Amino acid sequence: MKFFEIIIELFMCNSIKRLLLFSIVALCYGTVSLAQVDQFIINKGWEFKQADKNEWLSATVPGCVHTDLLDHKKIEDPYFGTNEKKVQWVDKKDWVYKTTFKVNDLNKQKQELVFEGLDTYADVYLNGEKILTADNMFRSWTIDVTKGLKKGENELKVYFHSPIKMATPLWDEVGYPLYAINDDSKTGNTGDRKLSVMTRKAGYHYGWDWGPRLVTSGIYRNIYLKSWNKVTVDNIRYQQKNVSEKNVDILTTVNLNVVENANVTIDVLDAKSGKKYASQEVKVSANDKLTTLKFNIKKPKLWWSNGLGEQNLYPIKLVVREGDKVLDENTQNIGIRTINLITEKDDIGESFKIRLNGIDVFMKGTNYIPGDMFLTEVSDEKMEETIKACADANMNMIRVWGGGTYEKDLFYDLCDKYGLIVWQDFMFACSLYPGDENFVANVKAEVKENVIRLRNHASVGMWCGNNEIEWAWFGWGIQKQMKWSEADSTKIINDYFRLFTEEIPNTLHEYDDKDYWASSPYFRKYGDHLETKGDRHLWDVWKGPKSWDYYKSHVPRFMSEYGYQSYPEVETMQKYVTKEDLSLWSPGMRNHQKAKYGNKRIMKNVTKEFAVDGNNFEKVVYASQLYQAYDLQFAIETHRRKMPHCMGSLYWQVNDCWPVASWASIDYEGKWKASHYAVRDAYKDVITSVSLDEAQFNVYIVSDLLKAEKAKLKVDVLNLNGQVVKSEMMDVTIDPNTSKMYYQFPLTELAIDKKELVVVTTLIQKGKKIDQNEFFAARNKDLTLSTDYQLEKKVIAQNDGSYVIELSTDKVLRGVKITSSVEYGTWTDNYFDLVPGETKKIVWQPTAPSTEKVEFSVQTLNKILKDQPAEVLSQL
Repeated sequence: MKFFEIIIELFMCNSIKRLLLFSIVALCYGTVSLAQVDQFIINKGWEFKQADKNEWLSATVPGCVHTDLLDHKKIEDPYFGTNEKKVQWVDKKDWVYKTTFKVNDLNKQKQELVFEGLDTYADVYLNGEKILTADNMFRSWTIDVTKGLKKGENELKVYFHSPIKMATPLWDEVGYPLYAINDDSKTGNTGDRKLSVMTRKAGYHYGWDWGPRLVTSGIYRNIYLKSWNKVTVDNIRYQQKNVSEKNVDILTTVNLNVVENANVTIDVLDAKSGKKYASQEVKVSANDKLTTLKFNIKKPKLWWSNGLGEQNLYPIKLVVREGDKVLDENTQNIGIRTINLITEKDDIGESFKIRLNGIDVFMKGTNYIPGDMFLTEVSDEKMEETIKACADANMNMIRVWGGGTYEKDLFYDLCDKYGLIVWQDFMFACSLYPGDENFVANVKAEVKENVIRLRNHASVGMWCGNNEIEWAWFGWGIQKQMKWSEADSTKIINDYFRLFTEEIPNTLHEYDDKDYWASSPYFRKYGDHLETKGDRHLWDVWKGPKSWDYYKSHVPRFMSEYGYQSYPEVETMQKYVTKEDLSLWSPGMRNHQKAKYGNKRIMKNVTKEFAVDGNNFEKVVYASQLYQAYDLQFAIETHRRKMPHCMGSLYWQVNDCWPVASWASIDYEGKWKASHYAVRDAYKDVITSVSLDEAQFNVYIVSDLLKAEKAKLKVDVLNLNGQVVKSEMMDVTIDPNTSKMYYQFPLTELAIDKKELVVVTTLIQKGKKIDQNEFFAARNKDLTLSTDYQLEKKVIAQNDGSYVIELSTDKVLRGVKITSSVEYGTWTDNYFDLVPGETKKIVWQPTAPSTEKVEFSVQTLNKILKDQPAEVLSQL
């Protein structure tokens, strides 16, 4: 690419991509000038060492101590077996990173070092002089180094203090223990001290019921040198007013950083077409901050969530120039839309729903945790793969949970692109936190910075103060557990109220006008009314002994957490435990089950539901995935049938941060579990759903579409040998954005036991099947599924390297799973039911071309229940 082509490309990219391109160009051309602003990423030549030793080793930046130690084989893979316990010494040590970088031009008026992410307690030295003391993983730091730089080589050193050693005296100063249920202090050898709450650092690093305890340190986001003259853009706020399909008014507030008086012109324009929206001449003086411009866009193309319309984005470029000389510029993608959290009294109690562009939209989504224990191991490709998988599963919302991190910019860019509304937690979860002035001030700075960074994204829809803290205080009985004195208890709850009902929302609304929800669930206000007001987390089915029917009798206004565990594919676990450890109760596998009583709960229910032999690891894995899939499908359909009483269903969780038994629907290696296919089908824009209520089958159609649709509804009842017991076909008009019952019939009409039948509901539009759902009315182990079936199959290799698999059967098949001998690839469908009279076509696309012959096998619940082997499919 030619030099000037690179510069043009830089202008058009978002901030993260710009920094990446700057680093690439710098390798070829040295420091690159964007207008009058130079930015140079400092990511080369880094070394690190344990502070009390003299062995310097090469380091990868961005990265962390654990990954650098692993690269040099100083530790064993913490994800393998029980190695997690062997690396607990790492967080008790201090670590030093250093590099040199060259500066050829000292003529700029301002030179700043920007640290986008230091984890967590760090002293930074430039040429031997301390320039920064950092103490918050969630903040960035900009330091004026105009006087500290020298021409030629400059040394940058970052001294990371042990987060354990730094937090211990802070804990002791509080004077009473703070609650942190998931802080695994036992593994971390910190005794009764739950140190995670003292440090503004990702809570999940200290252990969770799906994650190990790996407390990291390191430079986990970019460090770069920013050099500029006179004026630079600090941040911009785009506020949309009077949004409609005819017009939108946009108030643009520009926060400038000025070092020299100047007469400048601020232009706002379309980055693609060059069309100028607004222009204003401004006389700026040193230390000036804000200036505002107004413009409007006629007939804007609105941004819609996934499934409702296009994700239209406007690339808005703001340019600050002095005459013809550009001093700085900034380009951001803006989506024109309104998003509101509506909590208003109604005849049920109080609503909890998202209103998008004036439409009340049922939220279909999931909860997201960080994609790895070591954040820099989440590649851009992996992050997009996860977000795309959510969109492909028909989701329109994703909740960034409060025990992880505020994700990097790319995450929100992807949510903008794929139409996922972001429920953004602030980083507090399942714990109580100190209330001293230093802690509160640190949090306020963190809130301000992340709100400013994320507020212009089309996808960011609402903010939430924390995860489950109010539920813990008002619902879990922790005051009795912790045995606080009355005075301590009073101080703790007052500190909570101050932080989450005053300091955080006040800071948020100084910089953004989106809606704020204090705690999920909002138990203080709605503890006695969780099914008529607020949002709810429902864990009674997982914890047991509640059946799936419990979801039907406990439908809230918005379900923001629920779910069930399963194991990852056997092929995934084989990489992380020894062959001998492929057993639920082996040390290696038990270390990859972090939930208390997790294995017992899974085995109890898969045994009850499928009568699976617990000694057969592969069958237990398969059955656990089916159980999770059926659990989520049942819950989602229940929630959707009950709209508008219920207006959201966010299951826990979509992804894993390491290979583990968990609630994730996609495992650590990116493989879809059975549940992700089930979720995809249950979240389709239009579904049929059957509910058996008091011996009556009720057939619903649920539609998220915004206009009425005509279709044919076909209801078939088959016995499990494939014979039709009952069949009805009817014309229906599907009402928009609603759930409605369209047909019903009593069980007694069928003259057949419910364990011998399946109800198949099909929607047909213009001769095309748009939905099919199979409803089994009895427990799976009680179904009279036949093993004496004829499975017709074809495997056809395609020119693009994919394979088409065609299946048909003469009997009803349950839980059909296809496996490829080549591990990595994607399926268009899997873990499905198959009924007579249809041919199912599945496409398997390998991740990479394979030279070996690919074999496929088919497993069914029919075979599993009778302890019979899978069938092998031959290629044609």
